[in-house]
Amino acid sequence: MTTGRPWWLLPSGRIQPLWWVALGAAMLWIDFVMLPTAQFPVVYAVPVILAAWYSGKWPAIALAIVVPVFRLLFLVMPHNPDEGIAGLALATAFRGVVIVFVALWFGRLAEFERELDHRVEVLEGLLPICAFCKNIRNDAGEWERMEGYISRRSEAEFSHGVCPSCTEKHYPGLT
Repeated sequence: MTTGRPWWLLPSGRIQPLWWVALGAAMLWIDFVMLPTAQFPVVYAVPVILAAWYSGKWPAIALAIVVPVFRLLFLVMPHNPDEGIAGLALATAFRGVVIVFVALWFGRLAEFERELDHRVEVLEGLLPICAFCKNIRNDAGEWERMEGYISRRSEAEFSHGVCPSCTEKHYPGLT
């Protein structure tokens, strides 16, 4: 039985950070056209979370800072400069800080998941192993030493010794 990734966990991998600029711009446009009066636009979180997961924390932090600033510029442009710009700037700063925390959180979560993927190597299925010499038949049909087979498919290292029963059986004079 093979175990796959849970359906709710995003696939791992890296994506070019410029895609998040395009997604951020699209979300900004949607926010500007559809919800110009939203107090805390949640649409910022989507590109930031995806950027953190697929491209790392720095592209996500950059996006988390740039998108609220551009939103502030879009809101301020049609207004008189004296009409509550300080309040808009404060709200933008608050949005930016919250979204930066979201970016850091998802960036750390993605790094942790990648590290787990790197560290967990699973050998699954049946291994055709010789009952006497313990060599394993590989995919090419050749027999190779168990240590080499496992070492190539994981980060396991082997050290050799002789157990007490084998010492007694093979080296009776040493006991």
